[in-house]
Amino acid sequence: MNLVERDEEFSIMEGMLDAAMAGHGGVLLVSGAVASGKTALLRAFGDRASAAGSLFLQATASDAERDMPLGVMGQLLLGLGLPDEEVAGAARVWEGTASAWPVSRTRETLPGAVANPTSELCGIFLEKARENPLTVIIDDVHQVDRYSLEYLLYLARRLSKSRILMILGESGIEFSENTRFQVDLLRLPGCRNIRLGPLTRCGVGEMVTAAVGDRWRTRSLVAHLHRIGGGNPLLTKALLEDSRASLTSGASGPDECIPGEAFERAVAMCLFRSDITLRHIAWALAVLGPHTAPADLAEVLGVSRESAHRALTALGATGLLGSGWFRHEAGRTAVLRSMEPAHRARLEARVATVLHEHGRAATVVARHLILAQRIDAEWALPTLLEAADRALADDEVALALSCLRVARDTCTDERQSLGIRAALTRASWRVNPAAAAQYLPDLTTAALAGRLGPRQSAELAGDLLWFGQIDEALAVLRAAARGGTGLPHRLDDVRLWMAYSYPGLHRAARADTDAAVRRSASPARSLRGRVATLVKAVSDPTREDVVVRAEQILQGARLDDHTVPALLVALDSLVLTDHLDEAAYWCATLLKEATERGAPMWQARFASVKARTEVRLGDVSAAEETACTALTLVPAEGWGVAVASVLATAVYAKTAMGRLDEAAAQLGVPVPEAAFQTPDGLRYLWARGCYYLAAARPYAALDDFRACGDIMTGWDLDLPALVPWRTEAALAHLALGEERRARALAEEQLALVGPGAGWTRGASLRVLARTLPPARRLPLLKEAVEILRETGHRLELVRATGELADVTRWLGDAGQARALARRARQLARECGVPGPAARTPDTGTPAAEEPVGGSRTRQQPVELSDAELRVATLAARGLTNREIAGQLFITVSTVEQHLTRAYRKLDVQRRADLRDRMTPAAGTGQRAKRGQGAARHPA
Repeated sequence: MNLVERDEEFSIMEGMLDAAMAGHGGVLLVSGAVASGKTALLRAFGDRASAAGSLFLQATASDAERDMPLGVMGQLLLGLGLPDEEVAGAARVWEGTASAWPVSRTRETLPGAVANPTSELCGIFLEKARENPLTVIIDDVHQVDRYSLEYLLYLARRLSKSRILMILGESGIEFSENTRFQVDLLRLPGCRNIRLGPLTRCGVGEMVTAAVGDRWRTRSLVAHLHRIGGGNPLLTKALLEDSRASLTSGASGPDECIPGEAFERAVAMCLFRSDITLRHIAWALAVLGPHTAPADLAEVLGVSRESAHRALTALGATGLLGSGWFRHEAGRTAVLRSMEPAHRARLEARVATVLHEHGRAATVVARHLILAQRIDAEWALPTLLEAADRALADDEVALALSCLRVARDTCTDERQSLGIRAALTRASWRVNPAAAAQYLPDLTTAALAGRLGPRQSAELAGDLLWFGQIDEALAVLRAAARGGTGLPHRLDDVRLWMAYSYPGLHRAARADTDAAVRRSASPARSLRGRVATLVKAVSDPTREDVVVRAEQILQGARLDDHTVPALLVALDSLVLTDHLDEAAYWCATLLKEATERGAPMWQARFASVKARTEVRLGDVSAAEETACTALTLVPAEGWGVAVASVLATAVYAKTAMGRLDEAAAQLGVPVPEAAFQTPDGLRYLWARGCYYLAAARPYAALDDFRACGDIMTGWDLDLPALVPWRTEAALAHLALGEERRARALAEEQLALVGPGAGWTRGASLRVLARTLPPARRLPLLKEAVEILRETGHRLELVRATGELADVTRWLGDAGQARALARRARQLARECGVPGPAARTPDTGTPAAEEPVGGSRTRQQPVELSDAELRVATLAARGLTNREIAGQLFITVSTVEQHLTRAYRKLDVQRRADLRDRMTPAAGTGQRAKRGQGAARHPA
């Protein structure tokens, strides 16, 4: 057996063996911390003694057998190989001893009646030693039963003239119950004591070489192993076992040491091989945490400070502790896991009580109350509630929620229980509002009954609005107003947010919200006043003070639960007024702070606005990623009505990138009906319409765009900067060949946006140009490109530049057209979207790569199914989808699906292009023979 740094001790043991075999026996007491290598040393020496011709007798004591009379002596006698008659005699001595001396763990003097049997039993060993030298090794002697201890002392006094070497291993915990045995033993002239110390770094290095070879032995690894294991051979071996697989596989570097399952098992083994006092000290220390004073430790366990100090010193000797605390957090974790749950709960309760009595902070005490068994003391519930408030203020949301859940389960007062549930709702909101939804029904009932305070009622109304429960929110606000007790500004805050989020509320509710806006706007220097003024001004984005007021809010408001809505209003205002660089800066700043403070809901909401800003800036791939991040931080069910906004961004971005299947999957996420009473619902309808338009479903797209127009008209808030529905509706009409309607919508939107608008004006000019003859498009497209370049709307700039290239090519300037086309493709790559295809301005069909007048390359044959051919033929004749459906006796949806596939196969965007892409045979609807394929091929 390979022993590390134990040569000197082994040499001492060999010398005493030689002396014993020469007739000068003795006793060797081998002391050392638990798992310091005593057992390995004793076993190795036992093999050495056997090889030298000595009869090797061994026994191991245990705490489980301490009440078994002469248990250790029995193990030794079994190794003597006595004849049956001698065994029977020893048994009679055994029984006599047990009857004369009752079982007890307390120290008693050996009765005189037992002296004679002791002489007989020990005489057996002395007689055997005359025949053959004996080496008697007893491990964990501090666990030996009292009977055996007295026999061992009796025998030890008679070894000096015998051929017996007795070696006793003990864990060096000062024999708290066997002090007399140790004193009596060490005073014998033939007794020696050696103490095993921890391994040095050199010793740990030898273990590393033996375990994984010289290749992985580095100074850093050895230093880490020595620091974490404290030189304890058992712990070091476990650390090497945990590290071996990762070292050889390359999963971790040669300088890394990561404690794992083997280390946890080794720590538990150290604990349960230690004295029970040490176990309790280790458990209490792990529960109390770092920087624990010995006085606290002693009071928790009900022991003296001196005892606690000695136990900590002993634990340090095992390698578990360094400077009074665990050398690695994995050690503390292993100690905590070694406790039975019931014992852990009792210990946590005791620790909480002691810390409260010592005046420790509520958050410190509450961490133990959370894990403790129920404490009925009067101070427990207030401590939990105080800790929850402090934790939430310090952004420790998980701790706040844990405190409130325990408080909820222990509170018996109904009114106080309502307050706790309201606090739980507020804390849950930072993580996932879906978790707070369970409390809303009970809180609503209480609010309507007048049992909820004004602050709690205001918060509840805001929560109900989040989930689209408008009527319930209004009822709660009316009930709180009737109560008339303090904090009226809290109710006005909710009404202000309602005015912004739900512009289409019915008249009675709108009157209340308008009054709240007027009241809030009066103190213009307050945050509420600035938000109220901004809400009134945001419907007119041409006002210069919109940006100023938004910046004031963003610079002056500290991020917290109350200011998040105001900050979002300010960000929206910057986006609507095309101050995109400022919006991007503030989104990034607030998102970073929300991330640092660990508030997923805050992160998600700022990420949603950031994604919309990135869409406007044309960074479509980043917008898609940011929107997906927002939905990952908080699942869709936690977003309430606001899910429409983040889904709208995701759908629009995926559509722009050409990933229509993914966009369709996002459209499958449920959206609350109440969302369509909010601006977020408008964004969703607009994005869905854009998807339908890209999927060649212009009728469905028109329905969504017209719905946007109807809703905004009903709100008296026709704001193209919010949703430019006329632009997209015009494109849908163009897809249907209805150029007059398209031109009217584009001109109408241009009249609304005015010369100061960026994104919407540039898009409107581009769409208007498409409704005009090619010769008249050039000035409109040039103006659109200039506006979009100045305002930074790169995605719309891609489209305008591509169409400008097409018109320039048609007008005969091939060189300029190629330069514009290259620029459009470069911009498209930067945006993460497909590059615009070259098209002929008169029909919108894809053009050849050669200059105008050059030869065209014939397209590869394309096959349409019978159904697709029939539908495409009728569409090419000018029939509408409804007319086609009636003529073929199919649904309009089926017509749209067939047309979508036909458009994709023929590479066209609208039905007007079908006339130029289909042969006369296809136009007749008659199927040509498969071998000829004329009816299936494009022109």
